[in-house]
Amino acid sequence: MGTANEQIAAAIVLVVAFIVTLALLFLYSIEPAPENARVLADGERRTYASTPCVIFNKLERELIANRHEVEDPQKPLQLLQFANEVGIGEVRNLKGWRRDQVCNYINGFDQIVTVLDRLLGYRSRWTAEGQWRW
Repeated sequence: MGTANEQIAAAIVLVVAFIVTLALLFLYSIEPAPENARVLADGERRTYASTPCVIFNKLERELIANRHEVEDPQKPLQLLQFANEVGIGEVRNLKGWRRDQVCNYINGFDQIVTVLDRLLGYRSRWTAEGQWRW
């Protein structure tokens, strides 16, 4: 058994190692949507939003004409006249186009992946075909 000072020093080292390890597990990276991910574009406002944001109505303005039928899988979504579906790669870098601010605020485009997520195995927010998995 060591002296009291050695025991305190060892305890401090263990606590610091634990805190550093915990902090490292929560480091993260941000994965952007793939180029083929489908989004809905508002041609009048020159904005675009992820499909989940549109379905859950988390965007600046409505893009779906049949909002009351969204929960019915038998009914296809009907977009308003100024909205259309495009690949995010088509609008991401167009001059004057921007992400819908509300959708962007709730992380509707990118996926935040921590080191812990990677260790535990995480599922991408998108399929290989660019479909959203929310």
